[in-house]
Amino acid sequence: MYVHVVAKLVLLSLTSAVSGIQFSVQPTTIEIGLTPRLDVRCSLSHGVDTELASLVSLFISRSPDTDTLNFQEIASINTFSGNVSNVLHSGAAVSGFINNAGQSSLSMHWTYPSLQEAGIYKCVANGVDGAGHSLSVASSSVVAIEQPSMSQVVDELRKMKLNIDNALANSCISGCWHSRLEQMKKARFEISSLYQGHRYLLSLNDNGLSAWSAEESCELYGGYLAEVDDDPELQFMQGFIRAHSTAGHKMVLIGGRHTTGGWAFSRSGQPLTFTKWSHGMPDGKFNCLYLWSGSGWLMYDLACLLVDVTYYPRYLCEVPEV
Repeated sequence: MYVHVVAKLVLLSLTSAVSGIQFSVQPTTIEIGLTPRLDVRCSLSHGVDTELASLVSLFISRSPDTDTLNFQEIASINTFSGNVSNVLHSGAAVSGFINNAGQSSLSMHWTYPSLQEAGIYKCVANGVDGAGHSLSVASSSVVAIEQPSMSQVVDELRKMKLNIDNALANSCISGCWHSRLEQMKKARFEISSLYQGHRYLLSLNDNGLSAWSAEESCELYGGYLAEVDDDPELQFMQGFIRAHSTAGHKMVLIGGRHTTGGWAFSRSGQPLTFTKWSHGMPDGKFNCLYLWSGSGWLMYDLACLLVDVTYYPRYLCEVPEV
């Protein structure tokens, strides 16, 4: 079972040497969408601390579940073809070689690794011993899951924007910023199809939620907390949320705030043009606008700062596309 906490992918077994295999997973901690790379490398030095007299093949496999081990090969190389194979087309860059007179290696490299890169990795070396008997040796390493907090992502985006503002003379800057932002967006959000020129970004689970940080996060991606203008738009949002939610997800923050003049859009302060409330709502106790699973994702008023993890709070951004 995955370890589901708050902020990062933690690589628990960093480098191990079993029967001459050097199996390395780097870096030690990955902040999803923020850390630029994950490297997995399996290597074997001929005649050094190993009973393998001749190496025939190297395999890297992964089990996505740490409780029920179900390893699937994701990369391999053998002496017969000499070619590296990315078995499951995992999105990684794969390289390797076998040299029975020196060192053999099989490596995988991911750019901005995602949650699907978690699990138990295993390196297997197959060959023969000095007597000609078949022999396999293996080593493994664990990648556990934590979700990055919204505040971490906002801080990183702010740093990126500051770096760009300080380096406008760099000809790469616009393209680099856009590429990095898109990678972070895919790691942090479920992204909707296009609806009337807008896309909607549904945040992944957060261990608590602040309406102010959510607003800032949406702005950094070029949007704002989603605004419901009419019933068709609400139905589109509801369908999108249902498609990317489980039974535990209860609240999704959208762009509405209760003020002294009534309910208004968070961004403009103008009165809401459309409402469709859950039964008994609003009850006047809270000031932020959510969609609630218990009513089929109708509107619900709740606190702007949610620290109760039982809500599994998320937020929905709306991003216009030119």
